[in-house]
Order: sequence, then C-alpha cells, then structure tokens
Amino acid sequence: MHPVVARLRGGLIVSCQAGTGDGLYGSDAMAHMALAAQIGGAVGLRANGVADITAIKRLSDLPLIGIDKQDLPGFGIRITPSVDAARAIVAAGADIIAVDATRRGAEEGRLPAAELIRRIRAELGVAVMADIATYDEGIAAAEAGADIVATTLSGYTAYSPAQDEPDFDLLARLATALSVPVIAEGRIASPEHARHVLELGGFAVVCGSMITKPRWITEQYVTALKSYHRAQSGVVIGVDVGGTKIAVGALANETELIYEERVPTEAAAGGAQVMQRIGDAVERALQAAPNASAIGVSTGGVVDRQGVIRFATASIPDWVGTDVRGTLAARFGLPVAVENDGQAATLAEALIGAGRGYRSVLGVTVGTGIGGGYVVDGKIYHADDRSGLELGHIAVERDGRLCPCGRHGCLEAYASGGCLVTEYNERAAAHR
Repeated sequence: MHPVVARLRGGLIVSCQAGTGDGLYGSDAMAHMALAAQIGGAVGLRANGVADITAIKRLSDLPLIGIDKQDLPGFGIRITPSVDAARAIVAAGADIIAVDATRRGAEEGRLPAAELIRRIRAELGVAVMADIATYDEGIAAAEAGADIVATTLSGYTAYSPAQDEPDFDLLARLATALSVPVIAEGRIASPEHARHVLELGGFAVVCGSMITKPRWITEQYVTALKSYHRAQSGVVIGVDVGGTKIAVGALANETELIYEERVPTEAAAGGAQVMQRIGDAVERALQAAPNASAIGVSTGGVVDRQGVIRFATASIPDWVGTDVRGTLAARFGLPVAVENDGQAATLAEALIGAGRGYRSVLGVTVGTGIGGGYVVDGKIYHADDRSGLELGHIAVERDGRLCPCGRHGCLEAYASGGCLVTEYNERAAAHR
C-alpha cells in the first residue's frame, strides 16, 4: 500500500470544493475550510484545481486528493480526464490523483480509464484514486493498478442506479472483492452513514456538501421550513407531460382544481426546450397559486429515484437523461416528485378516484402512447429499475408494425391514440 494512502485508513476525508454561487468560492476560503477540517480531525482532503490545491497545501499538511474538473461540451463534468490535467495538479501539491474511471472515457473516444490510471502512476509517480460508478468499473480499475477505488460516481452516470442514500451495496461488494482500499463517496449525509461505511468494510469516507457547503446546508433547512408553511395551504401543482400537450394544474385539498392550463409540448424541439416549457407553465401556475407546497410531474418513460428520465420512446427527442426533478427544484425551491404517467394516473385513481377503497388497482392509459400502473396498498409497484408495467410494449403481433420503442408488434403500435386515428383514416379512404 502506498504510504500516503495508508494515512487515510479508517478516517474522514473532507472534500473542500465550492462553486461560483456558493459564497465561499475562492482559493483562500477553501484553504481555511481545509484547515478547519484538519483541526476537526479529518485525515485527508479532496480539492479541485491548481489554485485551490496550492492554497490548501500552504495551510494543511494532510494528504490531499487532487482533481481537475473539466466541463467538456456534450459530456458534462469529468474528473481529471487526462495525464496533462493530472500533471498540473501534482505540480500544485496533490498527493493522490482522483480520475474518472467510468467507461465513459472510452465511449467518448478519450483515453480509456485503465490506460489513464497506468500512465499517471508510471509518469507522475503518485497514487491514483479511481472514481467509479459500477462494480465492473471498480474491478477493472483495481486490475489497472488503481491504489484506491471510490464509489464517487455511482448514481451520477446514465447507467448507474440513482438513489437518495449512499450506494452501500456497491461499497460492500467491492470491499469484499478487492484487495485495494475501497472508499465511500457520494451522498454521505450523516455521521451514521460514515460509521456504516466502516462497518461494511470501507477503508475511509469522503464527505463534501454536508460539511463544506454552508449555502447548500442552509437551503435544506429553509426549504424544509417553507415546505411546512406552504403545506398548510393544501395546494400543490400537478404537471402531465404528454407527446402532444403539457397539462398543468393547481389543486387545493386534493381534488379542488383552482387553476389549469394546457400548452403544446412541441416535442420536436427536443428535451431541453420541452423542459423550459414545463418550467414556464409551472411558473404561471405558481403565480395563480403562490402558496403551493410541492410540484408533481407525470411523464412517459422510466423515471429513476432522482427524477431523471432513464428510458423513453422517441416521442420527445433527447428526453432521456433529462433531470426533471433537479431542474424544477432548482428553479422553484419546492419539493418535486416525478413519476411515470401511467403509474401516476393509476395512483390517483386508487387514492381519490374509481379505485378508492380497493386494496389493489390496475390502470391502463391510452394517449399518444399506452401506459399503465399497478398500485397495492396505496403504493405504486416498481421493478428494481423503477420501470412499471409498460403495457404498451407487450408484443401482440409477431413481426408487426414498428413501435416508437424500436421493436415490432407492440400493443402501442396498434391501439394508441395516434395509431387509431391513422387506421381510421386508412380504412375511411379505402371505402370512398
């Protein structure tokens, strides 16, 4: 084990990073944040960029995990994506280099993670921490020679399971399988989380936002208090996103509609523009109902626990990957729930509609597509990947019509609203 890595065993590593809107943005602030963490008992630090790392090393002698976040157009932020980036932060004083060791680099035509790890260790002579999102990536990183494997990116790639809690399952699996240290990072939100990491065999814990982002921490408290006050009004905003229209309403006392609006989806404009139209419609609804306490959104496709679209047909281009919950929560400062439209409709019927009073309710929805849901004891049935019944994609005819999902013979290709209209027009034309 690399000597600097050994110093981290069993301890807390504090991630000292701040964005431009955090209030503490700047190298001097991050240096003093690092010093405070050291005085509090941290065994290591994590920091971003040459300026912050240089400033921190003047005040702290703790082992420092350095990263260089680069916002690459079309790919989002990536962590130290090149040897040159690593070289710069080693020169600034980083003792360990953290890299994005997900499969995305190779997919994007950049240096594969395994090669990046090998070259940094060989050319720069420092320990490497591999930030991964899945079990297979963790195994591959260790085989490539990573000195540390960290769960940092679990839930932050399109193919890893999003969740509110730390990915304890991934941590435990990797800690059992690997001989190199496995560190937990991502959504560590309490001392209890940190302790549980060690119970599961984790080597150390990285914690960031809950310690070093006072603006974010303050917002959590303020949001909770605002939510309480708004909840007293009994008003919520509901949004239904369809392939042809976006319906928005404000409801009081569960069933009293006090505001409604329907606007064209204009799906062809793409996911970003549709998201903008949704936000603008919600803003108008909030002008009519300023005391609303929450926002609920129903939409086609598979929605993960973070409110991100993980799968959808082509009715809205580029809809997959859209962070519906995060976008609306950031814009309006309200709690946001996002659910598949068929499942949301079934839940509504089960709680306040035709299914009220029944223990289990099966729902089928027909519109631009065909959806459905299943509710038992007032809760939506979800598969492990958050998908529901997907009734529209049951195969009803072998090698049949092409469905928007890309397969042939799905029910949706025959019985959805658009297909019924098309078939009617074809039959009407044949009998003229």
